[in-house]
Amino acid sequence: MRRLLASMFITSFAMGIVGLVLVLYAKDHLNASYTEIGLLGPAYATLHVPLSVPAGRLADRHGRGPLLTLGLLSTACTFLLYSRANTVAWLLVVRLLHGAAEAPIWVNAQSAVVEFSTPINRGRAMGAYGVSWATGFTLGPFIGGLLSGAMRPMWSFLIGAALTLLAAAVTAGAHFHKPKVTPEKMALRGLLPACLIGMLYFGIVAIVFTLFPAYARQLDISEPRIGLLLALFGGIRIVFLVPMGGLSDRFGSRPIILLGMLGLAASLASIAATTEYLMFVVAVLFLGISEGATYPAVMSMVSKVGGNENRGYVLGVFNAVATVGWGLLPGVGGLTADVLGPTAPYLMCALIALSMFAFVWRSSL
Repeated sequence: MRRLLASMFITSFAMGIVGLVLVLYAKDHLNASYTEIGLLGPAYATLHVPLSVPAGRLADRHGRGPLLTLGLLSTACTFLLYSRANTVAWLLVVRLLHGAAEAPIWVNAQSAVVEFSTPINRGRAMGAYGVSWATGFTLGPFIGGLLSGAMRPMWSFLIGAALTLLAAAVTAGAHFHKPKVTPEKMALRGLLPACLIGMLYFGIVAIVFTLFPAYARQLDISEPRIGLLLALFGGIRIVFLVPMGGLSDRFGSRPIILLGMLGLAASLASIAATTEYLMFVVAVLFLGISEGATYPAVMSMVSKVGGNENRGYVLGVFNAVATVGWGLLPGVGGLTADVLGPTAPYLMCALIALSMFAFVWRSSL
């Protein structure tokens, strides 16, 4: 478990560096529009979504370690390719490959955490897993912002590739439990609500890491200060992931998710309502708290579907559907930003969060 958490921290740290530099590179060096920047989301999801379920299925049958290591090695290669992309079109092609490369990573990391834990402490275990990757995504953009102001983007991509290779080496030496597999078709009743919540959760994270840096740059906020905002977003999530996971274990997922949806709506509306840096800080902090509440609760819901068998398949389905949000919301958000104004994506997501609150309130989760 410790090696897995260490590997996911290193991986997300590398992805955080590359993710911020990628957006700033597209805007400042390739003159990409909001629509083109938003297309980074759909490009990632195009292959990631259909490959998530097969990646989970393969790992159910052959083990988590080999698929995780393969995904990390492939991701390192895409980071190297980013350093050679000199047009928006080529950047999107590499992003397409990036989505395919990461398909075996998250589904099998989540499955491994489930297999390392028990139903009694699963929310807390998912919170600990969330802390590992959220810490990386917190530090990564901050360091990425500093690197973006100090050196050429190529070097940031190379650093990301080197870190991901290190994560692959850590994963290759880890021990994973043998998955439990049943040949019969799995019943996935009860997974739909979690998938819808996951779509919103993933989509908001994607907007924060793709469209928001470009919006902040348009407001003449410097790269290091943008990185700091993303670090605050990730840092406050870290603080709340484990305790919220514990509350989910104690009181159930539903009340925690309801609070998370209200918080998401309020904080996203606040981002749209201000252009002041200090107000951005406050809004981003509340956004991080709301995301930190939502993640362990929804993952605890997913872990209870289908019992303890075919875990990779179940989480593959969840990740496939949820990643649609990662592709769809930034894509639609980028288009609405160009047509209706740069604050439109945040108002759009606030309305979706309120709709999701009403859905969860009326359901019997």
